[in-house]
Amino acid sequence: MSEKDLEQLKKQLLQQRQEIFKRLHNLEDDWQALSEHDIEPEDEAQKAGLTELFNQLDLREQREIEEIDLALSKMATATYGICEACNKNIPLERLQAVPATSYCLKCKSLQNGE
Repeated sequence: MSEKDLEQLKKQLLQQRQEIFKRLHNLEDDWQALSEHDIEPEDEAQKAGLTELFNQLDLREQREIEEIDLALSKMATATYGICEACNKNIPLERLQAVPATSYCLKCKSLQNGE
């Protein structure tokens, strides 16, 4: 992988990270606005459903941030782009599609039981 490719992937990871934090901030603002309104008793179930959805989004996005941070850390230690399962180089095309991936497509498929 060229230095230019690596720099482009790093830029993509940092942009994804920033977008996630921006979405989380917007979700928090929306949630706060929702909680400030008086809610009728029949709307309590809807609010509970929304609470669960926000919690799930938070967990998913936390995992995404962790994956991005791990990829950036691997870049700093020159281990980025190496599959954690088979220790082979992950193809550039896969990294461009999923820059935070730690697995080549074959190993990821095996991991998912496909």
